[in-house]
Amino acid sequence: MTARMPLNIILITSDEMRADALGYMGNPDCRTPNIDSLTSKGVTFTNHFTVHGKCVPSRIAMQTGRYCHTDGYRTINLHMPVETPHLLGALKKMGYESAVFGHNHVWKEKAFWGQDNRKGTTYPDYHSYTADVFGPMIAREWPVQRPGPGSRRPMDLSREGFQYTGRIEKPLSGFCDDTRAEQAIHYLKAVRDRSRPFYLHLNFGKPHPAYCAEEPYFSMYDRAKIVPYPYALPANAPLHMTAMRRIRTGVDAPEDAFREIQALYYGMVTKVDLLAGRVLAAIGEEGLFANSIVLFTTDHGDFAGQYGLVEKWDTSLCDCIMRCPLILCAPSLTGGAHVSSLTEHIDLPSTILGLLGTAPDWGVHGESLLPAIRGERRKEAVFGDGGHEQAMWKRFNFGPGRAGALDGKQVTYRDAPESMARAKMVRTERWKLVVRLTGGNELYDMEKDPQEMRNLYPGHEKDPALAHVVADLQLKLVEWCLRTDTDLPFEEKVGA
Repeated sequence: MTARMPLNIILITSDEMRADALGYMGNPDCRTPNIDSLTSKGVTFTNHFTVHGKCVPSRIAMQTGRYCHTDGYRTINLHMPVETPHLLGALKKMGYESAVFGHNHVWKEKAFWGQDNRKGTTYPDYHSYTADVFGPMIAREWPVQRPGPGSRRPMDLSREGFQYTGRIEKPLSGFCDDTRAEQAIHYLKAVRDRSRPFYLHLNFGKPHPAYCAEEPYFSMYDRAKIVPYPYALPANAPLHMTAMRRIRTGVDAPEDAFREIQALYYGMVTKVDLLAGRVLAAIGEEGLFANSIVLFTTDHGDFAGQYGLVEKWDTSLCDCIMRCPLILCAPSLTGGAHVSSLTEHIDLPSTILGLLGTAPDWGVHGESLLPAIRGERRKEAVFGDGGHEQAMWKRFNFGPGRAGALDGKQVTYRDAPESMARAKMVRTERWKLVVRLTGGNELYDMEKDPQEMRNLYPGHEKDPALAHVVADLQLKLVEWCLRTDTDLPFEEKVGA
């Protein structure tokens, strides 16, 4: 009798997609029919969180199952060495073929892109630039729909901090999301070794700014009719928010500007949904739902106009940045199920390997989500961090000519360096506390104030109930720091 192959693993991630932008998460305006339909095949996690609000640290955490501060991952420039234990490496040891399309954002760049990856390293066997298979697809052009009589006119948001470039009217080409989706489909249908299990990781680049889209996505959402995010700053807003509002988008920017950003962001989300739908259709056509683990998530969210802000910020730990969609499908799981327990990105390696009947053989902070799916376990709190040590503030690249190139971020780095101070978050189902090294702490009642518009931390000492909440959350935060303090370098045998 032939032994059954282990389950394949297909991980689809977007970049900067807020959980509340998706239809299945209750958004009344943004249309995401393909991602919504995936919920009928799998388990939906409605309170899932990243552990870092920046792309590279978040994606590394999804691979290592470890909080970012433990290993020092805190910027987009610090990638993971090949010898670091992680999910892909574990799967390759188990005989999996692997393909990663789109952003790397995890492994050291030169080694990831520059070698023949099919020779047994812990890097992927295939990637978007694998010369003889997927590299030629980068040259393809994707025509875009021309603006018609019903098309909207782009706004004049020339202020550099908005990161708004409006409507795309030239054909898409190169390392675009259309190409990445096509590469994943080509791998599934024509390239994969059908005698081996495989790991496919597709990384879409949108809805990450710049805020731009082709038709029909640019004009898809009526700016006047969408339910708006709160565009005002929260009461007692911390420095990073007030600095970005002053420097990047302007304190006097009109509501119309933020409605434009929000509606265009929705258009970008719907475009990702279309491309994800094509990949999901290929998974179905290949009969892979019956023998695969399929996940959809993102690295982190986006302000998308909320609070009058755009993109994200290293020390912003609000839910619009930290809360992420997660849908998990597997043959052993009941489709259409929902899990409301708090969960985190660091739980993914233990969950995926748990579904394969094994577990990580390295030190992880995350835990399998299978007990939460069965209703046996609820996390008491989730955690996150961001920001940089003071010595790094002086090393930010804000030299001549750089500020405009990076859409106002560098000006904020230069003019408000304390906005980049280290910060840590603890969030329970009811409360959120953020502590910053340079002050500007935050406390929110997430039940009464889910949009985080009233920072209760200032003056909490005068309210005995709030003082008790802060003390309890501070203890949780300290204990988390102790549990996750670095365990490197690893010692094989430890003597007193």
